[in-house]
Amino acid sequence: REGLLPGRPQIPAGVEVTSRYLPVGASVVGGDWHDIVALPGGKAALIVGDVMGHGPEAAAAMVQLRTAAHTLADLGLPPGELLRRLDQMAAAMPGPPYATCICAVIDPPQNSCVVAKAGHPPPVLALPGGATRVLDLPAGLPLGLTGGPFQDSQAHLPPGATLALYTDGLVESRNRPPGDCLAALRDTLGTALAQPGGTLEVCCETVTQALRQRGEDDITLVLARIRQ
Repeated sequence: REGLLPGRPQIPAGVEVTSRYLPVGASVVGGDWHDIVALPGGKAALIVGDVMGHGPEAAAAMVQLRTAAHTLADLGLPPGELLRRLDQMAAAMPGPPYATCICAVIDPPQNSCVVAKAGHPPPVLALPGGATRVLDLPAGLPLGLTGGPFQDSQAHLPPGATLALYTDGLVESRNRPPGDCLAALRDTLGTALAQPGGTLEVCCETVTQALRQRGEDDITLVLARIRQ
């Protein structure tokens, strides 16, 4: 599985990014992917996706979608247009995969980001001091259903604020309502980031380990913030 993940990304100097991927099992390949693409002007595109299912078929679809998403991001496309083209590609694949995706382009000089999603869980914004909020974005349909358009939404990233993108394995459990799992993510993320001297790396590890649901699904978490 590690060979299917992207190599070390080129992260612009003005952005701090860290990530964690936890597979569903030692011998099971899942459909989660994440990527970071450096863009002109110090911007960075963050992409997180999730192909439903496990095994070789999900892994093959994941690799194709991840590669296409990276190429489209590298062209400088807005997130909504990137998802539209990715949706068309997914629809043309054999046995179109059911996949969700979110793309965020962070602009450090403007302290902002543009985000669009295709049926994916919403991003969480953690503010300095521990307060968190869920970004209210148009849901969009999953990839492969040719259900666009996908709408771009702009969000302000205050100095020190952290943007969290993740897959549903982090906020879904057979034993807890979805709202409770999302609340647990917000609480754990806010608490971890508010710790004195807490780095994004430590926070990412703390959150994924605290919320992992063993044996249920892959987990991916990407944390990003603009350097102060």
